[in-house]
Amino acid sequence: MSAPSDMPQPSHTVRAALFGGSFDPVHRGHLAMAAAAREAADLAHVFFVPAARSPFKDGTSAPADARLAMLRIALTESAMPWAEVSDFELERPAPSYSWQTALHFAERFPGTEWHWILGADQWDQIEQWAKPYILQRHLRFLVLARAGVPVVDHPGWRHLAVPFAHPASSTGIRQDYAARRDWLTPGVADYCKARGLYRAG
Repeated sequence: MSAPSDMPQPSHTVRAALFGGSFDPVHRGHLAMAAAAREAADLAHVFFVPAARSPFKDGTSAPADARLAMLRIALTESAMPWAEVSDFELERPAPSYSWQTALHFAERFPGTEWHWILGADQWDQIEQWAKPYILQRHLRFLVLARAGVPVVDHPGWRHLAVPFAHPASSTGIRQDYAARRDWLTPGVADYCKARGLYRAG
């Protein structure tokens, strides 16, 4: 992964976030999550980090190269210059562990205050993630939750609740692509059709 050429390096602490997931496929909800987290935590940069394979999932529908390409297309056409895609986890043997990713970025960009973007359902399971002490040491979690839904406190973990609501889900797209293709950006939808992903076209 190349270092971001436009990541600011001012004298004060830079805040940045990691957004991990399968992104199978990336959709408008993912993009909105990143934007909401950026605004809430005053982030300078967000890295989308597609997983080779999550420890909590059996696998993905689309291959790694396709998921990486769709992310790049979505970020480009959504005009998000503060965000980029990292292939760090895709270049490592599966499964992908968040603690390895957190350590990699903490070492690569010292002096950065690192955050991790995730949904409330993932936050509820955070204590089951591998090597939690590393995550606690290096990360503050940005928990996207529906307004009015309480976000549970986990002792020893730092978090910020970010109100958020969007209907899109990758599972829903995979189950019924035709009915939910509007959840994709136009370029991603075209890519799915060209590659025959999710029974598109």
